[in-house]
Amino acid sequence: MTTTISAPGGLKRLTTAFGGAILALFLAAFGALVMPAAAHADPTALQYSADNSTWGDMSLIPDFQGELIPGGELTTTFYAKNPTSQGGTLQVYLGNWTKTAPDMQAYVRVEVNDASGAIVDLTNNLAAPGTELQSTHLGAGQTAKVMLVVGMPAEAGNESQNQSVNPDFALDFEQDAAAVATTTTLTGPATANSTTAFELTATVAPAGATGTVQFKDNGAIIGNPVPLTNGVAKRTQILTTAGAHSITAVYNGADGFIASTSEALTVTVTTTPVEPGTGSAGSSSGSLGDLGSIFGS
Repeated sequence: MTTTISAPGGLKRLTTAFGGAILALFLAAFGALVMPAAAHADPTALQYSADNSTWGDMSLIPDFQGELIPGGELTTTFYAKNPTSQGGTLQVYLGNWTKTAPDMQAYVRVEVNDASGAIVDLTNNLAAPGTELQSTHLGAGQTAKVMLVVGMPAEAGNESQNQSVNPDFALDFEQDAAAVATTTTLTGPATANSTTAFELTATVAPAGATGTVQFKDNGAIIGNPVPLTNGVAKRTQILTTAGAHSITAVYNGADGFIASTSEALTVTVTTTPVEPGTGSAGSSSGSLGDLGSIFGS
């Protein structure tokens, strides 16, 4: 069994042949014994485990066990973990598979997190190496359960006796494009009156950033997140409690952009006596009055 690597930028690349997870089926009187295989190099970004507890290289992937007969399947299950800080897509492929007789009947499939991919028929050389069997996205630190399956159709005949097949399962992990770091800047007045609205402006760079900004007062959320428009989110606000307020703008991040928080802006609020019978601006609690956002609420 060999490891095959196609040129970067190719369609579906076969980066690594599984080790203990690769099987050789040796058929005898309709019995197929799965023979263990030596481990090959694995994608360096991933870790593997047989029990979702002890992690290491591909030597921890269990070998296939048992005997394959018409109408039966052999499986091996392991876990793959993304220990990096960057997400990516785990993909399982049919490798440069071989078998000793073109009309020998066998098929393969792969389950990832209990979701099965399509059944790929290996009879009469119909399947092309590099066929994707199943995939899933793994965020930073996430784990996937992978089950490799080799089966024999119930109608398999004498042509499958005393033959062998090696699907040469292959694995790839394509990391997501690196997320862009952002900076968030908050502007607003240094002072405000408890009965007068003022504007807070958060600017997120680079300007192509998408998503929302959450404004906070002394760590407490002010209203709903405000969507960015051309990198800017604005909020019109009344603060009814006298004293210094530490205002921050938290950019929540989005696909391709990393979250960031502005430096605190101190707004000192002074109170103005309210004439009897005129009421008071602000919330019923007297702490925050929210006029909403220019862009959303």
